[in-house]
Amino acid sequence: MIDPSASLNKFLEATAAREPTPGGGAVAALCGALSVAIGEMVLNYSVGRKANLVGIDEKLTDALKQFTFVRAMFLELMMEDQMAFEELSTAKKSNAPSDEIATALTRCITVPRAIAGGALSVLKSANEIAPMINRQLSSDLAVCGELAMATLRSALHSVRINLPELDDQSEIKRLNDEADHLLKRAVQQIKNLEENLG
Repeated sequence: MIDPSASLNKFLEATAAREPTPGGGAVAALCGALSVAIGEMVLNYSVGRKANLVGIDEKLTDALKQFTFVRAMFLELMMEDQMAFEELSTAKKSNAPSDEIATALTRCITVPRAIAGGALSVLKSANEIAPMINRQLSSDLAVCGELAMATLRSALHSVRINLPELDDQSEIKRLNDEADHLLKRAVQQIKNLEENLG
């Protein structure tokens, strides 16, 4: 397991190695953290401009606080995704009771769901701040949106790969439908962002 506070190169080397963790979920969360970080840069350059209308700085500052919080959340989810996989793998190898395996499996679904949800919140926030930012940074906010979209899509792959192991068919359908809904909302958000950035 690689702590996200370690060097990026160390994380990349661990990801490239023939080891199960870090895997797709942790990489998705890293992509989410990068998305938020570039969004924070846009906000830091946009707060305090002389051209800002009354009330704009307050809204931008609130968005900056939210982005900073979400970035920390993504870093935590990088760790949680690795721990969830290791718990499930250990439970299966040790022939743990079925309820323990089920709990570990649920976590392997819950963590990437949270990553996807965080990515959608980034897309929504990017749309909200798009009309208020320094326009010279439009391409950077576009990168924020594109990375958030990639984060969401990637996280949903990690959700769906685990669903067939669930016993409850109605729960499988519910989670698949939820994933479809998240993706549909994200596609609309990225489309709106492209239009807002013109």
